Amino acid sequence: MRIYRIRKFPAKLSIFIILLLIIVFNSRIRTGVKNFAFEILAKPFKVASGIKTYFTRAKSLSEEILSLKQRLGALSVELARMKEVSLENERLGKLLKFKKSLRYKTIVAKVIARDTTDWRSAIIVDKGRSLGIREHMPCVTTKGLIGSVAEVGFASSKVMLITDPNSKIGVVLESSRESGVLVGSSQGACRVIYLSLDADIKKGEKVLTAGFSAFFPKGLVVGEVTEVGIETPGLYKYAIVNPVCDIGKIEEVICIEVDKDAK
Repeated sequence: MRIYRIRKFPAKLSIFIILLLIIVFNSRIRTGVKNFAFEILAKPFKVASGIKTYFTRAKSLSEEILSLKQRLGALSVELARMKEVSLENERLGKLLKFKKSLRYKTIVAKVIARDTTDWRSAIIVDKGRSLGIREHMPCVTTKGLIGSVAEVGFASSKVMLITDPNSKIGVVLESSRESGVLVGSSQGACRVIYLSLDADIKKGEKVLTAGFSAFFPKGLVVGEVTEVGIETPGLYKYAIVNPVCDIGKIEEVICIEVDKDAK
């Protein structure tokens, strides 16, 4: 019986020591357990908060990028508009300077449309009868003649271009002094017909209005010769003429009121 009590004593001592430690360190253990439990429970909320912050910042950044793109687009449009205004002012400056050099009464008009069936045939300008536009008035740019007024409305007019097959203008070649008739072509170039077979016509020679009619003043540049040939019957020469002005790029014109008594 004594032996049993001796063997059992260490076990009781161990239990006693453990209980003593629990009592001594009870508050620290509880605090540690509480802190640990709090960390475990708070972890998902911290993660969720972090995710929410991330997406909030990402959304804010996305909105800022979108705003910057819209601003960049607006600035690009404004830059293009300013460039267009600058080019227009430059063209108008040259046009007005050229206008002052003419000895005729003139009206500046802006191109607002083109012939939908053939853009080489005609253009529509924003001036009409109300501002003094009349039929047959020659129309020029700073480079030379581009056509004449074919139809007149109250506030707009139709200009037949020199490249229209129905256009016929008396011209003279600057160097050879050969006279002929400039006719339009559906291909975009013009032809001078009825030139003498013995005429010495060279490529690059300028073609000018001859002033034979009451509508076209003398000396307006029309284009230059790019090719010379002989008509099929062999009676006349002809010359292919490249218009001095790019017909597809006309944006403003000067309509000239010619004094019928002066050439």
